[in-house]
Amino acid sequence: MAHNPVRTVVLARSLADFHAWCRQTNTSPRDRAVLYASGPQTLHGLDQVEIVRHGMWWDRLDEAAYTEAVTSLAARQHSQADATVTSSWGPYAARN
Repeated sequence: MAHNPVRTVVLARSLADFHAWCRQTNTSPRDRAVLYASGPQTLHGLDQVEIVRHGMWWDRLDEAAYTEAVTSLAARQHSQADATVTSSWGPYAARN
């Protein structure tokens, strides 16, 4: 089973702020490994992502729904990291 590559999800207040992040990090905004989270709906169903918070990302008109979606995504990421460990023998459930 092929794994999807890790994508970088950039949380920014606006598209202009996302482009500023791209310039600062020398990243193309068209890079398929980078995703601007334009709204809460963008974050649904994502997995294997690195979340980058840029500037005043939370200062948005849709702040409540956006923050809830970010929290949900971060929790999914955390639970996936805790639940699965990959070894040379393949993934297995972590035991406490």
